[in-house]
Amino acid sequence: MGLKKGPSVVADTVSVDDPYSEAAGAILLAADGDFEIVATVEVCVKQPQRTQVSIDSMAQIALEEDVGQIAAIDEDSDLGVLMSGPVTFEVTYEILRNGDVIATINDEMDYEAPVGTTGRHTNFPNFPIVDNNPRAGINTYALKITRVFVTEPVKAVINVFVASRSLKATVFPV
Repeated sequence: MGLKKGPSVVADTVSVDDPYSEAAGAILLAADGDFEIVATVEVCVKQPQRTQVSIDSMAQIALEEDVGQIAAIDEDSDLGVLMSGPVTFEVTYEILRNGDVIATINDEMDYEAPVGTTGRHTNFPNFPIVDNNPRAGINTYALKITRVFVTEPVKAVINVFVASRSLKATVFPV
């Protein structure tokens, strides 16, 4: 009896309990435009002409605002209060094959925090692509995220984290 010649799956998934804590496994994105590889998987391809690789990815992005920039004085009480309103930041989300970019999302995001909070997070949804051109041998797929510096934010973002994240490759013989 031979091996089943169906799809095979390999995944790199990290679940993070506290999206604002490097100690919990979140990755802090540098404000200088440097990138982070947040997940990788390796796929062995024997027959490139007869193989497709479906890549699925997800990343939770969490940010902390600069409380000093969003504090305002309540004229009646002279107490600092947190102001609600949008916070703007930008990230580039890329899928790489063997170090070469094969898909990109550039996204400038505006978030409205609940009143009284200084942090918020969201998920980049599944970013599915099909790689029809894998090379023979080991192919390394990576999820790369870069924080892009926004010159004039509505409110300052001091920290951008990549928390829970996942990269999954499904190899299909065709």
